Amino acid sequence: MIKNICRLEHKVGEKIYQLLCDQDSPLVDVKEALFEFTKYVGKIEDQVKAQQAQAEAEKLKAEDAKEEIVVPEPEGK
Repeated sequence: MIKNICRLEHKVGEKIYQLLCDQDSPLVDVKEALFEFTKYVGKIEDQVKAQQAQAEAEKLKAEDAKEEIVVPEPEGK
């Protein structure tokens, strides 16, 4: 089956981004699809931030564990 599609294209920096949909897609549906894509990307961003925060917390915890305890010299020597 041959089908005509609509392609929306935008260049950001050196990358080209495309949205493909049926030529007769209602704009309301296109907007809903874009909203769902945005939510998906937002979830990925949230996961990355959580992983970075966890890595930072683990790094700080490891640094705290590595801190050397200074034992004072006994007096009189």
